[in-house]
Amino acid sequence: MSAKLALVGLGHIAEAHLDGVRALNAMSDQPLIDVTAVVDSYPGRAGQWVERHWPDTAGDRRPTVLEDWHALIEGVHKPDIVSVLLPHHLHLEVAEALLNAGIGVQMQKPIGLAIRDAKQMADLADRTGTPMVVCEPSVLGRGERLTLDWLRRGLQIGQPTFMLDQAVIDLHGGFFMTPWRHLKGMAGAGWFIDHGVHRTHWMLEAFGPCETAYAQTRQIEPVRENERWGRVAVDTEDLAAAVLRFASGVVVQWTVMSGGRGKGHRHVQIWGTDGSFHDGKVTCTGRDDQPEPPRYDASSVSKQIPDNPFAHSYQELLNRFDDPQAFVVGDPRRAIEAEAIVYACLESAHTGAAVRVADVIDGRADSYEQTVWAARDAALAMNMHALT
Repeated sequence: MSAKLALVGLGHIAEAHLDGVRALNAMSDQPLIDVTAVVDSYPGRAGQWVERHWPDTAGDRRPTVLEDWHALIEGVHKPDIVSVLLPHHLHLEVAEALLNAGIGVQMQKPIGLAIRDAKQMADLADRTGTPMVVCEPSVLGRGERLTLDWLRRGLQIGQPTFMLDQAVIDLHGGFFMTPWRHLKGMAGAGWFIDHGVHRTHWMLEAFGPCETAYAQTRQIEPVRENERWGRVAVDTEDLAAAVLRFASGVVVQWTVMSGGRGKGHRHVQIWGTDGSFHDGKVTCTGRDDQPEPPRYDASSVSKQIPDNPFAHSYQELLNRFDDPQAFVVGDPRRAIEAEAIVYACLESAHTGAAVRVADVIDGRADSYEQTVWAARDAALAMNMHALT
């Protein structure tokens, strides 16, 4: 029998999750997941979303449309699993109710607003024995798992030693989708966390545990505006430049900027003991003029893992139902570790000193995080619904 799935929150990422469900079902003789409900608090949005994605489906076979996720907790609308696709500040409230009700949770990254609530969710999943995974598409999907296996094993460039990772986004002085991503009270560390955990989780998979972070940050535009949302005061950082040191000895120079202008920019380059990797090609020592593609070991990653990273995430959640100890890339504890690297960077910029990632996870270094919770308290008194 197919697992019943509800999607809570129908922003842009919901499209990718629905594609993932359909990709996973296409790999099986019979559907593994059936989308039985969609939930969005914005009036009319859920109904329009269903009309768009099930245009030729009879009414009784379409997902139920709801505006309040509480309707999922018990009764006829109760699903087996829920994808939580909401702003970060709502993750704990929703996950807590679902996990206590025995409903499996797929949480879209990052796991929480900050480290404190992220740990609460992971602890609750453990106590209730309810499966929970975090969907981090940058490390999921068979293709990405092959790349990470190739890199960890040093098949061509040898042992990684140094990495440059740079990204410039939000190029027009707007909000790059929605304003809430620029507000501590709703997004925690803002765009630095929203984009950043993509990269830090990938680094953890590639290089192992991160020990320390040292960073500088800057806010460029404390007020942003556009025709849809008007003027909004921004309280998160617009850019951060950090140096990360991993237990394996790898050093990473990492830069994220969400207030640039002109052309977007993404750059990743990795140097190893025997060569380097950049632009999808490998340059080995002594062969500078002969870049070549990576030579993956296809046998190292099961062909049962979907190519679609969102399908892979759903597969991981179903695996946890079958075996609570099954290995999952999207383990909540690993997601906390990835988020903690971002918070270590912001803690470092806040205090002016290098910060141990373990101290952020344990709560010994949390002065920046306290500013997030203060902003959250202030946001509770405001009507933020229109910003989503």
